[in-house]
Amino acid sequence: MSNVSQGAGLSQGIVNFHFKTKELLLIETLKFISNEYLASFQKRLQKAGDDPQKQIISIIDHDFDKKICNRDKIAVWYTFLGEAKFKPVYMQICKERDEYYSGTIFSIFSILINKEKNTNLSAKKLTSCLLALTMGLWLDQLVDSENFIRQEAREICVDFVIKNFPKQFKGLS
Repeated sequence: MSNVSQGAGLSQGIVNFHFKTKELLLIETLKFISNEYLASFQKRLQKAGDDPQKQIISIIDHDFDKKICNRDKIAVWYTFLGEAKFKPVYMQICKERDEYYSGTIFSIFSILINKEKNTNLSAKKLTSCLLALTMGLWLDQLVDSENFIRQEAREICVDFVIKNFPKQFKGLS
């Protein structure tokens, strides 16, 4: 708690008053970054308009933006995902946001599949793949931040989309 209070520029007494335990501090931090993520996600999606190509690239750009994809915030996400005692709290706070996020990606992929006219593609599988890529690359940043290159991580996800929708993403790399 003393590290947190120093980092925030507050006295430890103030931090202890507002957050009785380290767990409560972590929960409030998760709520904050979850709300921050959702607000910035929605803002980026609105800027992309109704174009599914712009939307999916905008989502990828968002997920690797320095404000979202940074070691401190990723550590909070993985603390809650990695510890069994925090899993119910994570689900309570983040379930709707996670469902909205994956549902949005699923909808975009469904539109892109229809435009691509490729019945071999599955929006569900593509959504799972993009989510796994993103979370895996976030984990790379957490584990090896010195060698993590944000632009490369973004390009890996964009390349995944391009390879599945070559007709719609010609000339994009």
